[in-house]
Formats: sequence, structure tokens, C-alpha cells
Amino acid sequence: MIKGRAKKSLHTKPVKGKAKAKAATKRKRVRRVARGKPKPGHIVAHSRRRRKGEILCHNHVLHTAATANGVHGFHWFTVCAPAGWDPASEEWQVCPCGWRSELGKHYGKADHVQWWREQIKERGSLEAVYREVRKRQREYRDRDMG
Repeated sequence: MIKGRAKKSLHTKPVKGKAKAKAATKRKRVRRVARGKPKPGHIVAHSRRRRKGEILCHNHVLHTAATANGVHGFHWFTVCAPAGWDPASEEWQVCPCGWRSELGKHYGKADHVQWWREQIKERGSLEAVYREVRKRQREYRDRDMG
């Protein structure tokens, strides 16, 4: 999709005059509302450094310590977390997966965190869990239907 411009189509006529100005105003208004003050626990940004009042989080997709954003569907993002707000209220918990430890503490949803804890306990180490994850990723890649 083309950003900033309306998508051209063979079946529609271009918008001119007042209608064009009205459409542009409406788009701007929608953007302003979306950029309002975020509520605690809401995703603030994708793939950018966290700022004061934000926590680093990632989704539930299986990953290793070095998995990059977008690989096998893995994504990280920042969530609004003002002072005094408890991440557990939105089911965010400190994640033990070891992903990007140089960035410090990060969070995952409670069921994802529970899965990692169980796997580490069952397999004995984080590296053993990574071996299993890499094995699963190879299997998925071989069966990928695209």
C-alpha cells in the first residue's frame, strides 16, 4: 500500500476539489486521535528503543537469544508503563527466555513465560531449550506452505 496517497484504481475516479480537502482533513484527524496519550499496557511502538515510562516486550512466537525481529513471526515492541503501573495487571511478566540479555529485563504474556519456565525446568538449561526451538524451526521451514 502506498503511504500518504490514496491507492489508484481503474474503477474509481480521482477525488478533486472540496472532497479531496475533506478527505485529507479526515485522515489527519484520525492520525491525531491515534497519537493521543496511550493507556497503560498498550503497545506504543514497534522496533524502536524504549523510552522512559515504557517496557520492552515480545510476542509468543518461539525464538532463541539471537532471533531478529520478524524472523519466523517473532516481533518485539514497547508497551506504555507509567510509574506505579503493575505490568502483571495486563498479564505481562518478566520473561526468562534470555532473548537479547544486553537490553535488560523484558516481558512476555503470562502463558508464554510459563511455557519457558516449564521448558527450562524440564530440559535443565536454557541452551537445551534453544536446541529444541531450533529443531522445531527447521521442521516448520521444511513444511512451510508460504
